[in-house]
Amino acid sequence: MLIEKGSTIAILGGGQLGKMLCESAKKQGYKTMVLEPSPSACAKYVTDKHLVKPYDDREALLEIAKESSVVTYEFENVTAESIDILEDNGGYVPQGIRPLYISQHRFREKSSINALGIKTAKFVEVLDEKTLDKAIEEIGYPAILKTSMGGYDGKGQWVIKTPEDLEKAKKDLEKREYILEQMVDFQCELSCIAVKSTDGTIGVFPVVENIHKKGILHITIAPARVSEEIQEKVKDITKKIIDGLNFVGPLAIEYFYGKDGEIYVNEMAPRPHNSAHYTLDGCDKSQFDLHIEGICGRKLQDPKLLHKSVMLNILGQDVERIENAKLRENEFLHMYKKGEAKIDRKMGHLNLIGDDVEKLLERAIELSK
Repeated sequence: MLIEKGSTIAILGGGQLGKMLCESAKKQGYKTMVLEPSPSACAKYVTDKHLVKPYDDREALLEIAKESSVVTYEFENVTAESIDILEDNGGYVPQGIRPLYISQHRFREKSSINALGIKTAKFVEVLDEKTLDKAIEEIGYPAILKTSMGGYDGKGQWVIKTPEDLEKAKKDLEKREYILEQMVDFQCELSCIAVKSTDGTIGVFPVVENIHKKGILHITIAPARVSEEIQEKVKDITKKIIDGLNFVGPLAIEYFYGKDGEIYVNEMAPRPHNSAHYTLDGCDKSQFDLHIEGICGRKLQDPKLLHKSVMLNILGQDVERIENAKLRENEFLHMYKKGEAKIDRKMGHLNLIGDDVEKLLERAIELSK
């Protein structure tokens, strides 16, 4: 279904991703409304209407169903009940609940990927101490214990390298589902985002390389410093997953490029992704542009990388330093207008573009100190 310009796009979630979706929608001639319980959410500065209600508020969802032409989401923890209320009352949610259902649960996510014949690290479901002991026998050391639901930026994870680590992890076990996953010995971490339109066309962005600090994305390098053959393989896998799972809208996939030469899917998210923020300045279309085009039924093509790019995440502890830095004409600062600059809170990002990716990386590292 083609959504005409001038129509209203509703977004569940009003954080920085929602803000940048609103900005792209406005640029493309659409109006927006955002459902976000926080009165100080950064999307409020750019949306046409901000509903300050919980994500599962029935009256707010009914208002969205009535006033919007299409509904999307900026985070993956939207409930099935919210999507049901929208769809049962005439709301158009082209992405539907399936991407959320699969990506919200690590065991389901990895099982779905394996079912397509695509590699992940070896993993086993864990429910209690007994199944954890059995899992470590099967997986071996080193391994990572992860909550099956929730957890991001390194939260909800325990690295298990020794029997002592295993005993410590057991003390933290709660009555919930986990997976134990084999640690991949990797050369680097990669990611790729694709968007599938409601008309079936797919646009795939360049493959990028990611550097993390304390489990939080620190720097993204575009294009990734791997061979063209590996980049094409990752793009092909990304396309195979979004097509094979029959998803619509965006799908960001994180990968490990193993020292054994294999490519392993780590995790995925059916929403815009931190590692694709470089696209705002480095590509002919941003990830947010393609997201809006896709859910509105436009024909998609692979975006072009116009400049080699490096993205530096700006956390709470970095704000003062970055805002006082003398930025160059090839450096573009994007601040999210969040409130308090808390430690490790994502407050913005800096995109650096140019011809020499190593010099851009060197400069990003310099600015991060």
